[in-house]
Amino acid sequence: MVTRGSTLSITCKSTSNPSPPTYTWTLPGSTIQTGASLSITDIQPSRSGQYQLLVWNSMTPTGGTSRIGTSDATFTLDVLCMLSFYYNR
Repeated sequence: MVTRGSTLSITCKSTSNPSPPTYTWTLPGSTIQTGASLSITDIQPSRSGQYQLLVWNSMTPTGGTSRIGTSDATFTLDVLCMLSFYYNR
Protein backbone atom coordinates (compact mmCIF):
# COMPACT_ATOMS: atom_id res chain seq x y z
CA MET A 1 0.00 0.00 0.00
CA VAL A 2 1.12 3.51 -0.74
CA THR A 3 -0.35 6.84 0.25
CA ARG A 4 -1.90 9.13 -2.35
CA GLY A 5 0.59 11.74 -3.53
CA SER A 6 3.68 9.68 -2.61
CA THR A 7 6.24 8.11 -4.94
CA LEU A 8 6.42 4.41 -5.74
CA SER A 9 9.90 3.13 -6.69
CA ILE A 10 10.67 -0.51 -7.43
CA THR A 11 13.90 -1.91 -8.84
CA CYS A 12 14.29 -5.49 -10.04
CA LYS A 13 17.71 -7.11 -9.85
CA SER A 14 18.36 -10.29 -11.78
CA THR A 15 21.25 -12.27 -13.16
CA SER A 16 21.23 -13.95 -16.53
CA ASN A 17 23.55 -15.54 -18.98
CA PRO A 18 23.74 -14.04 -21.50
CA SER A 19 23.25 -10.59 -20.09
CA PRO A 20 21.42 -8.22 -20.02
CA PRO A 21 17.84 -9.41 -19.59
CA THR A 22 14.80 -7.47 -20.82
CA TYR A 23 12.36 -6.07 -18.24
CA THR A 24 8.72 -5.38 -19.17
CA TRP A 25 6.24 -3.91 -16.67
CA THR A 26 2.51 -4.15 -17.36
CA LEU A 27 0.52 -1.62 -15.34
CA PRO A 28 -3.25 -1.36 -14.79
CA GLY A 29 -4.96 -0.34 -18.01
CA SER A 30 -2.41 -2.40 -20.01
CA THR A 31 0.21 0.36 -20.00
CA ILE A 32 3.67 -1.06 -20.77
CA GLN A 33 7.00 0.26 -19.44
CA THR A 34 10.45 -1.20 -19.92
CA GLY A 35 13.59 -1.16 -17.79
CA ALA A 36 14.69 -2.66 -14.49
CA SER A 37 13.12 0.18 -12.46
CA LEU A 38 9.55 1.39 -12.15
CA SER A 39 8.91 4.82 -10.64
CA ILE A 40 5.56 6.59 -10.33
CA THR A 41 5.46 10.06 -8.76
CA ASP A 42 2.42 11.75 -7.21
CA ILE A 43 0.59 8.41 -7.13
CA GLN A 44 -3.20 8.62 -7.34
CA PRO A 45 -6.03 6.10 -6.68
CA SER A 46 -6.34 5.55 -10.43
CA ARG A 47 -2.97 3.75 -10.24
CA SER A 48 -4.41 1.04 -7.96
CA GLY A 49 -4.55 -2.42 -9.44
CA GLN A 50 -2.48 -5.36 -10.59
CA TYR A 51 1.09 -4.88 -11.81
CA GLN A 52 3.17 -7.53 -13.57
CA LEU A 53 6.89 -7.72 -14.28
CA LEU A 54 8.25 -10.06 -16.95
CA VAL A 55 12.01 -10.62 -17.15
CA TRP A 56 13.43 -12.55 -20.08
CA ASN A 57 16.49 -13.19 -22.18
CA SER A 58 17.34 -15.41 -25.11
CA MET A 59 20.36 -17.28 -26.36
CA THR A 60 21.29 -19.31 -29.39
CA PRO A 61 23.92 -21.94 -28.65
CA THR A 62 26.45 -22.65 -31.40
CA GLY A 63 24.76 -25.06 -33.75
CA GLY A 64 21.70 -25.21 -31.53
CA THR A 65 18.16 -23.97 -31.27
CA SER A 66 17.31 -20.58 -29.80
CA ARG A 67 16.15 -20.68 -26.17
CA ILE A 68 14.20 -18.11 -24.15
CA GLY A 69 14.31 -17.92 -20.36
CA THR A 70 11.57 -16.06 -18.50
CA SER A 71 10.54 -15.18 -14.97
CA ASP A 72 7.62 -13.08 -13.80
CA ALA A 73 6.13 -11.50 -10.70
CA THR A 74 2.71 -10.00 -10.03
CA PHE A 75 1.57 -7.71 -7.23
CA THR A 76 -1.48 -5.64 -6.37
CA LEU A 77 -1.09 -1.97 -5.48
CA ASP A 78 -3.60 -0.23 -3.21
CA VAL A 79 -3.47 3.57 -2.90
CA LEU A 80 -4.63 4.93 0.44
CA CYS A 81 -6.51 8.23 0.51
CA MET A 82 -6.94 10.56 3.44
CA LEU A 83 -10.49 11.77 3.86
CA SER A 84 -11.24 15.15 5.37
CA PHE A 85 -14.64 16.24 6.60
CA TYR A 86 -15.48 19.87 7.22
CA TYR A 87 -18.47 20.79 9.29
CA ASN A 88 -19.81 24.28 8.81
CA ARG A 89 -22.43 25.64 11.16
